[in-house]
Amino acid sequence: MRLNHDCVRDVMLFIEEEQELGMALHLPDFLNQKKPAKSRLDKYDAETIKYSLMKLDETNYLNDNCVITQYQLIEFDVTSITWNGHKFLDTIRDPKIWKTTKNVASHLESISITLLSNIASNVLESYIQKFIPKV
Repeated sequence: MRLNHDCVRDVMLFIEEEQELGMALHLPDFLNQKKPAKSRLDKYDAETIKYSLMKLDETNYLNDNCVITQYQLIEFDVTSITWNGHKFLDTIRDPKIWKTTKNVASHLESISITLLSNIASNVLESYIQKFIPKV
């Protein structure tokens, strides 16, 4: 299965929007059963969301509990976004930065979430440079 980077981004933004301090989000919260009306995850099927959650579990972006049996995600609980997860989100949040990041990444056959984050950081840095006066 191919990793959908838009879904990864939307899952992270969903967690940031929906999670309350001291409360965990569970697998049904990400899927159709319990999503709020007009969720940013509506455009993805359950398998795409589950695969994104499984791959995010492999990063250090979330404090989570992930149970996979026979290559199937059967349980996923996230209690918080880590410092690195917030850094990733802050880098890819702006739609202009995200669009440019995806454009750069599209020239590569495959790309990891970590490399995508690095590209986004470089795009953001070059965007910021436009606003810094030359001395």
